[in-house]
Amino acid sequence: MKRFVLTAVAITAAFSLAQAQSLSKFAPANAMFAIELNDLNGAGKTASSFVAQFNKLRLNDILGEVTGSSAQERRELDAMLKDFNTLVDREGFVGVYLSPKTSQAGFLLAARPALGSDAKMRAWLNKSLNDARKFSRVSSFRVGGLPVYYAGGMYYGYEGGLAYAASDQTSITEFLSRFRGQTQNFKTSSLAGSNNYDEVMKNVGDGNLRLYADLRNVTQLARAAVDAFDPELPNGIKLEPILDSITTLGRFGGAWKVTPEGIDNTTLLVPEKRGADAQLQRLLTPNTKLDLKAASIVPASAVGFSTSANNPQAFYGWLSSLADRTGLQQGGLDVFFKQELNIDVQRSLLSWMTGEVASATFVGKGATQSLGESVTYLGTTDERAATQALETVLPKLLETGQKLAGQRNTAKFSKATLGDTTVYRYPIADQVTMVAAVKNGFVMIAQSDSALLSALASGARLETSQNYRSAVARVPKDALGWSYGDTTATLKSAAGGIGQILELALPLALDLKPSTARKLSNGLEELLNFLGDRAGFAVSWTEAAPSGTKTRSFQPVKW
Repeated sequence: MKRFVLTAVAITAAFSLAQAQSLSKFAPANAMFAIELNDLNGAGKTASSFVAQFNKLRLNDILGEVTGSSAQERRELDAMLKDFNTLVDREGFVGVYLSPKTSQAGFLLAARPALGSDAKMRAWLNKSLNDARKFSRVSSFRVGGLPVYYAGGMYYGYEGGLAYAASDQTSITEFLSRFRGQTQNFKTSSLAGSNNYDEVMKNVGDGNLRLYADLRNVTQLARAAVDAFDPELPNGIKLEPILDSITTLGRFGGAWKVTPEGIDNTTLLVPEKRGADAQLQRLLTPNTKLDLKAASIVPASAVGFSTSANNPQAFYGWLSSLADRTGLQQGGLDVFFKQELNIDVQRSLLSWMTGEVASATFVGKGATQSLGESVTYLGTTDERAATQALETVLPKLLETGQKLAGQRNTAKFSKATLGDTTVYRYPIADQVTMVAAVKNGFVMIAQSDSALLSALASGARLETSQNYRSAVARVPKDALGWSYGDTTATLKSAAGGIGQILELALPLALDLKPSTARKLSNGLEELLNFLGDRAGFAVSWTEAAPSGTKTRSFQPVKW
């Protein structure tokens, strides 16, 4: 009796300890992708005012109208959504794996439901088992004392505040064995215990939503598919160099967290040091030192802005090499441009670029302009050479692109004057024209005259704006780039234009009643205004990390 009591206490203690650990600590290590949900209940409470406003949209009713669902079916969908919220209330985990036996993708799901929902979860399990028995045989077994049921090609179960499911027996067995502390049969660590995962995720920190991707495992799946199906690509194009490039991208991690002050986000890209694409590996290793100047010439009226240091020469070199290695263009892109277009890309385009690439967003009064129009800025060391490129090189490139796309456009490149600036117009397609100008050490490219006029406006510059200066005060001096956004102005402006656009488009696109489309467009307008009243000035930046490139961002919100 004493031994039984001690054993029961030990099992209970082990179970309690496991419950206190992240579910990723029990998942297999060879994940291609992993999604982690943490404390969604807490995040929902913090952002409760937004959740309440969002629920006013009644998207379930609109979806029901689009699909022709009955009132009963809509109520069932509502119940399913509530059940899902209960299921992942404390924690959720989704992993996508490459099965070593089948070389196919499989999945593993695990969740810690809301406290006090044990009876509800057991009822859900019993119902799903009874439904499954109507169509097939249900088998069962135990792993570490935890029940696993197999039906409909899926393994799943629930016990003691833990729900779990997987597409293959290997994954579910390893997960539950690790959960019960039975790790002696595994030669490798768990996902959270692996160096690959730890190096990435410890640098992005905790969050209500966390993402992890190992693109090296993704390419294993792709290579298995290529070996299995042996696809014949046109003109002898090779897939292997593309897969090498994807492998070289390495691993990615991200974390998003709702806080009382707003939304924090951190992402990290860790390139594969032993990747087969050496050029891409060097390109992904941040070493560009550049004095970023675009904020000094962008008007203060911009509601969004970003700038970054790039290496266009290295990027073009990698792209040219990839074209050669895949067989898409033997000898690289230089051969194509010189033979087909008589263009020396290195001399005509790349030689005058500083490497700074920036973007600014402006809003206007029209329905389309109110959603924001962007202008791209390319830094130049030689305005005369840049102007020559706009007059001779760019028209050739656009005309060739139109021919390759099968487009016929008889409109020709033209020049005009806006104020004291020469503007170059390039017809892209019907009703679509690209406009460009060179001024203040930058080539400016936009999709409309109104956007370019905003970029050419005189007056205060963005770098002198107090809101901009306060927002970017967080940005470290050695940042590789940063962005700034007046979220309030952007959302308020969008709210003014999106309503009338959706009210006209939705009945045609989704076969909605005009009254329903009006309700949805009004609801979205109210939601955007609601957020606009509470949002502040967003900022993000990219910096070099010991193992890769890290991006940090913060969006203040007065919940």
